[in-house]
Amino acid sequence: MSVPQIDLIPLRAAICSDVPSDLDVLVRIIPPPPEQDLHRPPLNLCLVIDRSSSMKGKKIDYVKKAACYAVQQLLMTDRVSVVVFDRAVSTLVDSTFAIDKTDIIHQIQQIQPGYGTALHAAWQAGAIQVIKHLNSQHLNRVILLSDGFSSVGENNPYVIATDVYGLALQGVSTTTMGVGNHYDEDLLTSMAKRGNGGYYYIQSPEKLPIIFRTELQDLMATIGHTVSLGIDPQGAVEIEDVLNDLETDQRGRFQLPNLIKGNPMEVVVKLQVPPIPQTTDLCYFRLNWKNPKHEEPQKAWTSLRLPVINSASISEFPPNIEVQQRMLLMMVARVKKEAIRHLDRGNYEMASKLLKNARLQVINAPKSPLIEKEAQALANLYADLQAKQLLKLRKQASVETYNITLTNPRILDDII
Repeated sequence: MSVPQIDLIPLRAAICSDVPSDLDVLVRIIPPPPEQDLHRPPLNLCLVIDRSSSMKGKKIDYVKKAACYAVQQLLMTDRVSVVVFDRAVSTLVDSTFAIDKTDIIHQIQQIQPGYGTALHAAWQAGAIQVIKHLNSQHLNRVILLSDGFSSVGENNPYVIATDVYGLALQGVSTTTMGVGNHYDEDLLTSMAKRGNGGYYYIQSPEKLPIIFRTELQDLMATIGHTVSLGIDPQGAVEIEDVLNDLETDQRGRFQLPNLIKGNPMEVVVKLQVPPIPQTTDLCYFRLNWKNPKHEEPQKAWTSLRLPVINSASISEFPPNIEVQQRMLLMMVARVKKEAIRHLDRGNYEMASKLLKNARLQVINAPKSPLIEKEAQALANLYADLQAKQLLKLRKQASVETYNITLTNPRILDDII
């Protein structure tokens, strides 16, 4: 069995023997590439679909088309269920093997808009459908799609995200998809983050089938869930910061998204290193995950060792441009979150200043496809702010921040 590769890329490939060093490290986790003939574990999937009144028209039509596409991609060994919700929750299709796809698709095609949004109760109903047939050797997921706020029942993001996290600990992940500019992005991002799933901001409903395809492809290529990264500094080395926006588990390990074949993940770590007299292990990095094909937990680890030099010679080791770029992207993601906080307080001038300064930093950075894409993304956010398109701005910033800081350098433009 091939295991993920852990690459450690320092900003400078040496540390000092006579003065303390600030050591920035890019941790790249590389799952094995996709196989030509991918034998995947069975899926245990629930589609939770918002049918509130705001979904009428093209939205609900595209949602039904996307859900039907998802069903068509399933194997007969996969399980699928469908839950719909407005102010009430209804299980349209109880969890069943994807054998009679025609009947399942027919049920989906009958969905009509209603009134209200009982989001939490609907997610719970979807979770129950998956839990009823939970199997640690299957890929278990709830996919929630909504275009509004939770207006019926529980609507506290912390409470809902805590429930989602509890389900993730049992091996059931949650992906959220927000349609349009009027859903609760804070809630959907926290659900996806705590649920080890994906988060998508869908401006145009016609993109839904493509996004569903991407989500299913990633799910089918999943080789690990309940993934965590332990960072264990040695001696007097200390962790100064982890630039990603990651939660920690009870053991202090950083929680990562699922391991997906062909989809590397990146974590940026800032270490404080005292003067080191000779080469030694500076820090251990331990990756833990559960593989659906194996009952026992899986592990991989590596250690960071660098040459020791006098501080007068450190200039002979130029900074790694790739690490600089990744650090910049992480810092810009933090700036976007800060700008949103200022927007929420009505301080448009400060939000504008933050976005403008961030773009200048990006423009002046060494060029790369990701840097150029980020410069354009910041320009778009700034333009939205000037045009007072605040709902769109907030959601676009949320999905960009989610994708960068949750270790996945892809953004939606790469998908669609």
